[in-house]
Amino acid sequence: MTPSSNKGLSKRGFFVLALALAAAILLIQQYASKPRTAHPVETFASTAPFFAAQASDLQDTEQPLSQWQGQLLVVNFWATWCAPCREEMPELAELAREYAGKLVVLGISLDNVEKMQAFAQGKPMPYPLLSAEEEGMKLSASLGNLNSVVPHTVIIGSDGKILKSYFGRVTKALLLETLQPAFNS
Repeated sequence: MTPSSNKGLSKRGFFVLALALAAAILLIQQYASKPRTAHPVETFASTAPFFAAQASDLQDTEQPLSQWQGQLLVVNFWATWCAPCREEMPELAELAREYAGKLVVLGISLDNVEKMQAFAQGKPMPYPLLSAEEEGMKLSASLGNLNSVVPHTVIIGSDGKILKSYFGRVTKALLLETLQPAFNS
């Protein structure tokens, strides 16, 4: 057998392949371990359909969303099956506690009340959790979410206008960039 007829990888070829594979694994691990955060998006949708709607609270009581009209709101559309939704909830909880009296955080679940209740038993939140089921995605769409993305977070000013929307996972710091000017006005 001559060296040119050897069909296997050479030691050099094997080393290059192993190095490329190791680099690919490191890149995948780094990319997968860092949560990707949302970018703010300008949205010019009307909030009228949102404030005209109702959603069920943890006690399965219908709550009119109009009760929060006139307040600075962080409205987070989420679902129990959505990993980025669950990841951002502790930061939303921190925001709700730290700025109580200045803003209201609302978590509007796309799940039914029973799933939301089961989730809340293990992870109680200091802000209202509401179930809107199928209507939740319609409400989210009415606020500019035309691609049915969750999580979807909308900041609504006390004047009822949308200040910013975020498609994907948010952080407290990211939300505060939009909220700080609203606190000062």
